Amino acid sequence: MVEETQGSELAPTEVRRAAAIVALEGLAVLALGPVLFVAGILMSRPDSLSRAWAEVVLAIAAGGLILFLARALSRAAGWSRAPVIVIQILALPVGYSLALPSEQPLYGIPVLASAATVLYLLFTPASQLAFFRRR
Repeated sequence: MVEETQGSELAPTEVRRAAAIVALEGLAVLALGPVLFVAGILMSRPDSLSRAWAEVVLAIAAGGLILFLARALSRAAGWSRAPVIVIQILALPVGYSLALPSEQPLYGIPVLASAATVLYLLFTPASQLAFFRRR
């Protein structure tokens, strides 16, 4: 229990803020699972029931994985930075596609803003020092 408090104290403010944003992203993806279940399985007739269930399971698993990464990031675990950066880089074209070509700016702009903010926070000198110091 002592190690947990020491790990969070060592994480700079930028890393903890990035972890909080990543946790919100994880909660949003996790919440997508029940939404897909209700809208895609209960309220409609999907072409393939197995594919609809796969979407639900994948959304819940992805949300859980992102929450796990957010927790590790908040503790400044050295291995957690790279997967979070990859997820944020992958979120940028998704947010762009939602905001502009799909004309869904209410979904796309928050995705773009959160991904850009997390990337900025993880590349600040203080957060880089926190991760490179642990090597």
